[in-house]
Amino acid sequence: MFDLVIRNGKLVDGTGGPWFKADLACKDGVITQINNLAEAQAKNEVDAAGKVVAPGFIDAHSHTDFIAAVINNSDSRIHQGVTTEIVGMCGRTPAPVAPDKLDHLKNHLAPFIPRQVEYNWHWQSTGDWLDIIDEQGHSTELGIFAGHGTIRLAVMGFESRTPTASEMVRMKTLLKEAMDNGALGMSSGLIYPPGIYTSKEELVELCKVTAAANGIYTTHLRNEGNELVEAVREAIEIGRISGCPVHISHHKASGKNNFGKVDTTLNLMEEARSDGVDVTCDFYPYLAGSTLISALLPAWVHEGGVEQMIERASDSSSRKRIANELEKEAAGWENLVKGAGWNHILICSSPSNPGFEGKTIGECAREEGIPAVELMLDLIVRDEGQTTIALFMINENDLKTVMTHRLSMIGSDGFGAAYTGELARGKPHPRAFGTFPRVLGKYVREEGILTLEEAVWKMTGFPARRFGLFDRGVLRPGAKADLIIFNSDLIIDQADFKNPYQKPKGIDSVYINSKLVVNKGIYSGDTFGKSIRKNKIN
Repeated sequence: MFDLVIRNGKLVDGTGGPWFKADLACKDGVITQINNLAEAQAKNEVDAAGKVVAPGFIDAHSHTDFIAAVINNSDSRIHQGVTTEIVGMCGRTPAPVAPDKLDHLKNHLAPFIPRQVEYNWHWQSTGDWLDIIDEQGHSTELGIFAGHGTIRLAVMGFESRTPTASEMVRMKTLLKEAMDNGALGMSSGLIYPPGIYTSKEELVELCKVTAAANGIYTTHLRNEGNELVEAVREAIEIGRISGCPVHISHHKASGKNNFGKVDTTLNLMEEARSDGVDVTCDFYPYLAGSTLISALLPAWVHEGGVEQMIERASDSSSRKRIANELEKEAAGWENLVKGAGWNHILICSSPSNPGFEGKTIGECAREEGIPAVELMLDLIVRDEGQTTIALFMINENDLKTVMTHRLSMIGSDGFGAAYTGELARGKPHPRAFGTFPRVLGKYVREEGILTLEEAVWKMTGFPARRFGLFDRGVLRPGAKADLIIFNSDLIIDQADFKNPYQKPKGIDSVYINSKLVVNKGIYSGDTFGKSIRKNKIN
């Protein structure tokens, strides 16, 4: 007897091939048969007539790891049909932890952790952290990357300089330990401290360690604006020299002066592949990105860590220097203020000024009767750098160009979020709640930008293949029974920037290991998810 049989469904199997009608049977958390199973018996039987059956979605770029060791049932992804998240992106991860640099790491990650949450930091290595995930379970399965920024912080803090030979050896050792513990690769965040202080040569040396462990290098590029093309070239060159596959995170061209550059960068990726460099990218289906307000500051303001950043934001002479530099474009630094403009930078969360949430910095500055740069710096000081923002600086045509390109897959880039409880704070970017239904509703059904099969491939089989998760992402006997049943005529996101806490429509059921975890829009609260360790993948 099977544990689960889903009958009469329209199977979109995650390979990109045409849908087909069949029954699907599961036992012991694995798909066992796909056929006409009219005579089969199961403990649980589901009639999926008129519905799509697909592999559980894989979020190719997520930041749920920041809170996963403390809050293990954040429900914003599972309600979208996401059963696996690829976390540890943009160089920021909760591990490894160096005891003498712990205060730096606490301050570095504080904006992503609700203040009322007790965060014990009772781990040091990536393996220790993954053991906690496995012990308590999670709402989704988590495949983690080793964060270059956290590794550099553990060795050098927030110093703006080249590592010494001994420091380089220590960083390589920490990275190898993370890879041995099961990390899928190394991520970098080259607009954030301490990644912003990193040379190409340093990244090449670390990517050699990653490549030796059969890992992948994912990167938040050094620049997504005026120097986007140069930044993509740098990422490709790192892959070429090190021999490491390269994956470019949330690919886009930021700022109206750069619209159209994705045609060039996607061509660069194709040319690199023809030369033997394995490069891909992901995207989110929105015209705004989201990050910390501190990302608006010049690189020198971050030197020494969060406390010194706040001191500089409080100092009158430093404030003048910051204001002057925000009026200019400078080589080697992406000026997000110039790229977006104050009226297109939305405040998503502000612990000290919740009344600002959902308004732009420009709006709030006018209400307060002060210059926008002064309001920004005041928020950084009052919120201790924990304010989050959304920046509207992406072009719809560019988004569609990236979306339809054969090298792109889908990632939310969302923080850990939930509809209620400690993670329901501020007005976070709606991508945490609606990314996958938005693609299937708006861009597949309504606009026909992608076919259903293409979209599901970019959500399942493609990221599974890219990150070496060969036990999931497709409907085939032997694959994990992480599944979603949805109505392709109804599925759509409902979350927006004014009210992000809205569940998507059209998702009937979500299963992890053939166990029902979402039924008609209600999450059971079960935490069947575990860590995915590269050295233990089937």
